[in-house]
Amino acid sequence: MNEPHIEPTTADEERDTAVTQAHLATLFNQGWSHLVNHRWQQAEEIFLQVEAYNSHYEQDGLHASYLRHKAHHERKAEIARELGDLETALIAYKNADDFEHVQAVHTLLTIQEREVRAERLASCGDYQAAAWIYDQLLSEFPTHEKETNWQIKKESCWEAELLPYFQIGVQALENQQWRTAYSAFTQVVVIDPYFRKNGRSAAALLEMARKEVVLLADQQLRQGQVQQAMDAYREIGHLARIENVDEFLRLRTHEEENAQQLEAEGKWFEAASKYKYLRTLYYDENGRTRWQNAADRCAEEGRLILLYEQAMTAINDHLWPEAEKLLGQIVAIRPNYQPGAESARKLHRTARWHSLVARFTQEAGVPPSQIHRSKLS
Repeated sequence: MNEPHIEPTTADEERDTAVTQAHLATLFNQGWSHLVNHRWQQAEEIFLQVEAYNSHYEQDGLHASYLRHKAHHERKAEIARELGDLETALIAYKNADDFEHVQAVHTLLTIQEREVRAERLASCGDYQAAAWIYDQLLSEFPTHEKETNWQIKKESCWEAELLPYFQIGVQALENQQWRTAYSAFTQVVVIDPYFRKNGRSAAALLEMARKEVVLLADQQLRQGQVQQAMDAYREIGHLARIENVDEFLRLRTHEEENAQQLEAEGKWFEAASKYKYLRTLYYDENGRTRWQNAADRCAEEGRLILLYEQAMTAINDHLWPEAEKLLGQIVAIRPNYQPGAESARKLHRTARWHSLVARFTQEAGVPPSQIHRSKLS
Protein backbone atom coordinates (compact mmCIF):
# COMPACT_ATOMS: atom_id res chain seq x y z
CA MET A 1 0.00 0.00 0.00
CA ASN A 2 1.33 3.29 -1.05
CA GLU A 3 2.06 5.77 1.68
CA PRO A 4 0.19 8.96 1.33
CA HIS A 5 2.18 12.04 0.10
CA ILE A 6 2.57 14.58 2.88
CA GLU A 7 3.42 18.18 1.91
CA PRO A 8 6.20 19.72 4.04
CA THR A 9 4.92 22.25 6.42
CA THR A 10 6.33 25.73 6.83
CA ALA A 11 7.89 24.68 10.11
CA ASP A 12 9.76 21.87 8.40
CA GLU A 13 11.11 24.22 5.77
CA GLU A 14 12.26 26.71 8.36
CA ARG A 15 13.97 23.92 10.31
CA ASP A 16 15.78 22.65 7.19
CA THR A 17 16.83 26.18 6.28
CA ALA A 18 18.20 26.78 9.77
CA VAL A 19 20.18 23.53 9.61
CA THR A 20 21.60 24.48 6.21
CA GLN A 21 22.58 27.99 7.34
CA ALA A 22 24.29 26.63 10.42
CA HIS A 23 26.16 24.10 8.32
CA LEU A 24 27.25 26.77 5.84
CA ALA A 25 28.40 29.03 8.67
CA THR A 26 30.45 26.17 10.09
CA LEU A 27 32.00 25.43 6.73
CA PHE A 28 32.68 29.12 6.11
CA ASN A 29 34.46 29.47 9.46
CA GLN A 30 36.54 26.36 8.75
CA GLY A 31 37.46 27.74 5.35
CA TRP A 32 38.36 31.08 6.90
CA SER A 33 40.60 29.35 9.46
CA HIS A 34 42.45 27.51 6.69
CA LEU A 35 42.76 30.76 4.74
CA VAL A 36 44.21 32.67 7.68
CA ASN A 37 46.72 29.89 8.32
CA HIS A 38 47.75 29.75 4.66
CA ARG A 39 46.29 26.28 4.07
CA TRP A 40 45.20 27.37 0.66
CA GLN A 41 44.07 24.07 -0.83
CA GLN A 42 41.87 23.15 2.15
CA ALA A 43 40.39 26.64 2.17
CA GLU A 44 39.63 26.44 -1.55
CA GLU A 45 37.93 23.04 -1.17
CA ILE A 46 35.72 24.15 1.72
CA PHE A 47 34.64 27.41 0.08
CA LEU A 48 33.79 25.32 -2.98
CA GLN A 49 31.44 23.22 -0.80
CA VAL A 50 29.85 26.42 0.52
CA GLU A 51 29.28 27.59 -3.03
CA ALA A 52 27.70 24.21 -3.90
CA TYR A 53 25.02 24.86 -1.30
CA ASN A 54 24.73 28.59 -2.01
CA SER A 55 26.73 30.25 -4.75
CA HIS A 56 25.98 33.70 -3.29
CA TYR A 57 26.71 32.86 0.31
CA GLU A 58 28.47 35.59 2.26
CA GLN A 59 29.36 36.22 5.86
CA ASP A 60 30.45 39.50 7.44
CA GLY A 61 30.49 41.07 4.00
CA LEU A 62 32.82 38.41 2.52
CA HIS A 63 31.58 36.23 -0.34
CA ALA A 64 32.55 32.57 -0.32
CA SER A 65 33.29 32.79 -4.05
CA TYR A 66 35.77 35.65 -3.50
CA LEU A 67 37.58 33.77 -0.74
CA ARG A 68 37.75 30.60 -2.86
CA HIS A 69 39.17 32.71 -5.69
CA LYS A 70 41.70 34.23 -3.32
CA ALA A 71 42.77 30.85 -1.91
CA HIS A 72 43.17 29.46 -5.42
CA HIS A 73 45.50 32.26 -6.55
CA GLU A 74 47.42 32.29 -3.26
CA ARG A 75 48.14 28.56 -3.74
CA LYS A 76 49.13 29.17 -7.34
CA ALA A 77 51.43 32.04 -6.32
CA GLU A 78 53.07 29.97 -3.61
CA ILE A 79 53.83 27.12 -6.01
CA ALA A 80 55.24 29.52 -8.64
CA ARG A 81 57.39 31.27 -6.05
CA GLU A 82 58.82 27.96 -4.82
CA LEU A 83 59.69 27.11 -8.42
CA GLY A 84 61.41 30.48 -8.87
CA ASP A 85 58.82 31.71 -11.37
CA LEU A 86 58.50 35.17 -9.87
CA GLU A 87 56.58 36.67 -12.77
CA THR A 88 53.79 34.08 -12.48
CA ALA A 89 53.81 34.48 -8.71
CA LEU A 90 53.49 38.25 -9.07
CA ILE A 91 50.43 37.92 -11.34
CA ALA A 92 48.84 35.37 -8.99
CA TYR A 93 49.35 37.56 -5.93
CA LYS A 94 47.78 40.46 -7.80
CA ASN A 95 44.75 38.27 -8.63
CA ALA A 96 44.55 37.32 -4.96
CA ASP A 97 44.61 41.00 -3.93
CA ASP A 98 47.61 40.14 -1.73
CA PHE A 99 49.32 43.52 -2.01
CA GLU A 100 51.89 42.77 0.68
CA HIS A 101 53.22 39.80 -1.25
CA VAL A 102 52.92 41.74 -4.50
CA GLN A 103 55.36 44.27 -3.11
CA ALA A 104 57.68 41.57 -1.79
CA VAL A 105 57.75 39.64 -5.07
CA HIS A 106 58.16 42.84 -7.04
CA THR A 107 61.24 43.58 -4.94
CA LEU A 108 62.58 40.08 -5.53
CA LEU A 109 61.93 40.42 -9.24
CA THR A 110 63.72 43.79 -9.33
CA ILE A 111 66.71 42.31 -7.51
CA GLN A 112 66.75 39.29 -9.81
CA GLU A 113 66.66 41.44 -12.97
CA ARG A 114 69.47 43.66 -11.71
CA GLU A 115 71.62 40.71 -10.70
CA VAL A 116 71.17 39.12 -14.11
CA ARG A 117 72.05 42.40 -15.82
CA ALA A 118 75.12 42.88 -13.62
CA GLU A 119 76.36 39.37 -14.35
CA ARG A 120 75.85 39.87 -18.07
CA LEU A 121 77.75 43.17 -18.04
CA ALA A 122 80.60 41.65 -16.04
CA SER A 123 80.83 38.73 -18.45
CA CYS A 124 81.17 41.25 -21.31
CA GLY A 125 83.98 43.09 -19.52
CA ASP A 126 81.90 46.15 -18.60
CA TYR A 127 82.93 45.92 -14.95
CA GLN A 128 82.21 49.54 -14.13
CA ALA A 129 78.53 49.30 -15.15
CA ALA A 130 78.20 46.03 -13.23
CA ALA A 131 79.75 47.61 -10.12
CA TRP A 132 77.29 50.49 -10.32
CA ILE A 133 74.38 48.03 -10.33
CA TYR A 134 75.69 46.25 -7.23
CA ASP A 135 76.20 49.63 -5.59
CA GLN A 136 72.60 50.53 -6.41
CA LEU A 137 71.39 47.25 -4.87
CA LEU A 138 73.38 47.94 -1.72
CA SER A 139 71.96 51.44 -1.52
CA GLU A 140 68.32 50.46 -2.03
CA PHE A 141 68.35 47.21 -0.02
CA PRO A 142 70.97 47.72 2.72
CA THR A 143 69.59 45.04 5.04
CA HIS A 144 69.00 42.37 2.40
CA GLU A 145 70.37 38.89 3.06
CA LYS A 146 72.52 39.19 -0.09
CA GLU A 147 74.19 42.40 1.09
CA THR A 148 77.55 40.74 1.80
CA ASN A 149 77.54 38.92 -1.53
CA TRP A 150 76.74 42.14 -3.40
CA GLN A 151 79.56 43.93 -1.60
CA ILE A 152 82.04 41.22 -2.59
CA LYS A 153 80.91 41.28 -6.21
CA LYS A 154 81.04 45.06 -6.32
CA GLU A 155 84.62 45.11 -5.05
CA SER A 156 85.58 42.37 -7.51
CA CYS A 157 84.13 44.37 -10.39
CA TRP A 158 85.96 47.53 -9.35
CA GLU A 159 89.20 45.62 -9.02
CA ALA A 160 88.73 44.14 -12.50
CA GLU A 161 87.92 47.62 -13.85
CA LEU A 162 90.73 49.51 -12.07
CA LEU A 163 93.52 46.96 -12.17
CA PRO A 164 94.51 47.74 -15.80
CA TYR A 165 94.86 51.45 -14.96
CA PHE A 166 96.86 50.57 -11.85
CA GLN A 167 99.22 48.39 -13.86
CA ILE A 168 99.64 51.10 -16.51
CA GLY A 169 100.54 53.54 -13.73
CA VAL A 170 103.10 51.20 -12.18
CA GLN A 171 104.70 50.56 -15.57
CA ALA A 172 104.79 54.30 -16.34
CA LEU A 173 106.49 55.00 -12.99
CA GLU A 174 109.15 52.43 -13.76
CA ASN A 175 109.75 54.11 -17.14
CA GLN A 176 109.74 57.60 -15.55
CA GLN A 177 106.70 58.59 -17.61
CA TRP A 178 105.38 60.74 -14.80
CA ARG A 179 102.39 62.34 -16.50
CA THR A 180 101.16 59.00 -17.85
CA ALA A 181 101.51 57.51 -14.38
CA TYR A 182 99.64 60.42 -12.80
CA SER A 183 96.78 60.10 -15.30
CA ALA A 184 96.50 56.34 -14.77
CA PHE A 185 96.49 56.50 -10.96
CA THR A 186 93.99 59.34 -11.06
CA GLN A 187 91.58 57.05 -12.92
CA VAL A 188 91.91 54.60 -10.04
CA VAL A 189 91.74 56.96 -7.08
CA VAL A 190 88.75 58.95 -8.37
CA ILE A 191 86.71 55.75 -8.25
CA ASP A 192 88.32 54.05 -5.27
CA PRO A 193 90.58 56.21 -3.05
CA TYR A 194 91.60 53.14 -1.03
CA PHE A 195 92.52 50.86 -3.92
CA ARG A 196 95.54 48.68 -3.18
CA LYS A 197 97.29 45.90 -5.05
CA ASN A 198 100.22 43.80 -3.87
CA GLY A 199 100.56 46.03 -0.82
CA ARG A 200 100.86 49.23 -2.90
CA SER A 201 98.39 52.07 -2.49
CA ALA A 202 97.13 53.80 -5.62
CA ALA A 203 96.78 57.06 -3.67
CA ALA A 204 100.41 56.94 -2.51
CA LEU A 205 101.66 56.18 -6.02
CA LEU A 206 99.51 59.00 -7.37
CA GLU A 207 101.18 61.47 -4.99
CA MET A 208 104.59 60.17 -6.00
CA ALA A 209 103.77 60.72 -9.68
CA ARG A 210 102.38 64.17 -8.92
CA LYS A 211 105.61 65.30 -7.26
CA GLU A 212 107.61 64.10 -10.23
CA VAL A 213 105.32 65.96 -12.63
CA VAL A 214 105.88 69.17 -10.62
CA LEU A 215 109.65 68.71 -10.79
CA LEU A 216 109.45 68.06 -14.53
CA ALA A 217 107.26 71.13 -15.09
CA ASP A 218 109.62 73.29 -13.02
CA GLN A 219 112.51 72.11 -15.15
CA GLN A 220 110.58 72.89 -18.34
CA LEU A 221 109.85 76.35 -16.98
CA ARG A 222 113.55 76.98 -16.35
CA GLN A 223 114.26 75.89 -19.91
CA GLY A 224 111.74 78.37 -21.27
CA GLN A 225 109.12 75.76 -22.17
CA VAL A 226 106.41 77.81 -20.50
CA GLN A 227 103.42 76.34 -22.33
CA GLN A 228 104.52 72.76 -21.66
CA ALA A 229 105.06 73.59 -18.01
CA MET A 230 101.65 75.25 -17.74
CA ASP A 231 99.99 72.23 -19.37
CA ALA A 232 101.62 69.98 -16.78
CA TYR A 233 100.58 72.23 -13.88
CA ARG A 234 97.01 72.28 -15.15
CA GLU A 235 96.97 68.52 -15.58
CA ILE A 236 97.76 67.96 -11.91
CA GLY A 237 95.70 70.95 -10.73
CA HIS A 238 98.65 72.85 -9.22
CA LEU A 239 96.77 76.13 -8.82
CA ALA A 240 99.52 77.92 -6.90
CA ARG A 241 102.05 77.31 -9.66
CA ILE A 242 99.54 78.29 -12.34
CA GLU A 243 98.73 81.57 -10.58
CA ASN A 244 102.41 82.37 -10.07
CA VAL A 245 103.33 81.71 -13.69
CA ASP A 246 100.29 83.63 -14.95
CA GLU A 247 101.26 86.62 -12.82
CA PHE A 248 104.85 86.30 -13.97
CA LEU A 249 103.81 86.22 -17.64
CA ARG A 250 101.57 89.26 -17.17
CA LEU A 251 104.46 91.16 -15.59
CA ARG A 252 106.83 90.13 -18.37
CA THR A 253 104.37 91.16 -21.10
CA HIS A 254 103.87 94.52 -19.40
CA GLU A 255 107.62 95.12 -19.13
CA GLU A 256 108.16 94.11 -22.76
CA GLU A 257 105.57 96.64 -23.89
CA ASN A 258 107.21 99.35 -21.77
CA ALA A 259 110.69 98.57 -23.14
CA GLN A 260 109.51 98.62 -26.73
CA GLN A 261 107.67 101.90 -26.15
CA LEU A 262 110.79 103.49 -24.67
CA GLU A 263 112.84 102.30 -27.63
CA ALA A 264 110.26 103.68 -30.07
CA GLU A 265 110.43 107.06 -28.31
CA GLY A 266 114.23 107.10 -28.61
CA LYS A 267 114.77 106.85 -24.86
CA TRP A 268 117.69 104.56 -25.43
CA PHE A 269 119.28 104.31 -22.03
CA GLU A 270 115.91 103.83 -20.31
CA ALA A 271 115.02 101.17 -22.86
CA ALA A 272 118.37 99.45 -22.33
CA SER A 273 117.79 99.40 -18.60
CA LYS A 274 114.31 97.91 -19.10
CA TYR A 275 115.65 95.24 -21.46
CA LYS A 276 118.29 94.28 -18.91
CA TYR A 277 115.50 93.82 -16.35
CA LEU A 278 113.55 91.71 -18.84
CA ARG A 279 116.57 89.46 -19.13
CA THR A 280 116.00 88.41 -15.52
CA LEU A 281 112.38 87.51 -16.31
CA TYR A 282 113.28 84.74 -18.73
CA TYR A 283 114.00 81.20 -17.65
CA ASP A 284 115.75 80.04 -20.80
CA GLU A 285 119.05 81.14 -22.29
CA ASN A 286 117.47 82.07 -25.62
CA GLY A 287 115.13 84.51 -23.94
CA ARG A 288 117.90 86.01 -21.84
CA THR A 289 120.14 86.36 -24.91
CA ARG A 290 117.33 88.03 -26.85
CA TRP A 291 116.81 90.75 -24.31
CA GLN A 292 120.51 91.18 -23.62
CA ASN A 293 120.97 91.86 -27.33
CA ALA A 294 118.14 94.38 -27.21
CA ALA A 295 119.73 96.06 -24.19
CA ASP A 296 123.12 96.21 -25.95
CA ARG A 297 121.48 97.60 -29.08
CA CYS A 298 119.71 100.39 -27.21
CA ALA A 299 122.77 101.19 -25.09
CA GLU A 300 124.87 101.43 -28.23
CA GLU A 301 122.33 103.67 -29.94
CA GLY A 302 122.17 105.92 -26.92
CA ARG A 303 125.95 106.10 -26.67
CA LEU A 304 126.29 106.94 -30.37
CA ILE A 305 123.77 109.76 -30.10
CA LEU A 306 125.49 111.13 -27.02
CA LEU A 307 128.93 110.98 -28.68
CA TYR A 308 127.55 112.59 -31.84
CA GLU A 309 125.97 115.46 -29.87
CA GLN A 310 129.23 116.03 -27.97
CA ALA A 311 131.22 115.90 -31.24
CA MET A 312 128.95 118.47 -32.90
CA THR A 313 129.32 120.76 -29.89
CA ALA A 314 133.13 120.42 -30.12
CA ILE A 315 133.00 121.21 -33.85
CA ASN A 316 130.87 124.27 -33.30
CA ASP A 317 133.39 125.41 -30.68
CA HIS A 318 136.28 124.61 -33.06
CA LEU A 319 137.65 122.06 -30.57
CA TRP A 320 138.99 119.88 -33.37
CA PRO A 321 141.07 117.43 -31.36
CA GLU A 322 138.07 116.76 -29.09
CA ALA A 323 135.77 116.43 -32.11
CA GLU A 324 138.24 114.07 -33.78
CA LYS A 325 138.41 111.93 -30.66
CA LEU A 326 134.62 111.73 -30.26
CA LEU A 327 133.95 111.04 -33.93
CA GLY A 328 136.70 108.40 -33.94
CA GLN A 329 134.86 106.57 -31.18
CA ILE A 330 131.65 106.69 -33.22
CA VAL A 331 133.36 105.32 -36.34
CA ALA A 332 134.95 102.55 -34.28
CA ILE A 333 131.54 101.54 -32.99
CA ARG A 334 129.59 101.95 -36.24
CA PRO A 335 131.55 103.01 -39.34
CA ASN A 336 128.45 103.90 -41.38
CA TYR A 337 126.71 105.89 -38.65
CA GLN A 338 124.92 108.92 -40.13
CA PRO A 339 122.18 110.51 -38.05
CA GLY A 340 122.21 113.72 -40.11
CA ALA A 341 123.27 115.08 -43.54
CA GLU A 342 126.92 114.12 -43.05
CA SER A 343 128.20 110.70 -42.06
CA ALA A 344 130.31 110.33 -38.94
CA ARG A 345 133.18 109.00 -41.06
CA LYS A 346 133.25 112.19 -43.21
CA LEU A 347 133.01 114.45 -40.18
CA HIS A 348 135.82 112.50 -38.57
CA ARG A 349 138.09 113.13 -41.57
CA THR A 350 137.24 116.83 -41.53
CA ALA A 351 137.90 117.11 -37.80
CA ARG A 352 141.19 115.27 -38.15
CA TRP A 353 142.28 117.63 -40.98
CA HIS A 354 141.42 120.70 -38.91
CA SER A 355 143.17 119.16 -35.94
CA LEU A 356 146.35 118.64 -38.01
CA VAL A 357 146.20 122.18 -39.39
CA ALA A 358 145.78 123.61 -35.92
CA ARG A 359 148.72 121.60 -34.59
CA PHE A 360 150.94 122.62 -37.59
CA THR A 361 150.18 126.31 -37.31
CA GLN A 362 150.72 126.16 -33.58
CA GLU A 363 154.13 124.60 -34.10
CA ALA A 364 154.93 127.20 -36.81
CA GLY A 365 154.06 130.02 -34.46
CA VAL A 366 151.09 131.30 -36.43
CA PRO A 367 148.64 133.06 -34.13
CA PRO A 368 145.32 131.26 -33.85
CA SER A 369 143.56 134.39 -35.12
CA GLN A 370 145.28 134.00 -38.52
CA ILE A 371 144.17 130.39 -39.03
CA HIS A 372 141.57 130.21 -41.82
CA ARG A 373 138.28 129.03 -40.45
CA SER A 374 136.13 127.61 -43.20
CA LYS A 375 132.71 126.11 -42.89
CA LEU A 376 132.36 122.39 -42.97
CA SER A 377 131.03 121.19 -46.25
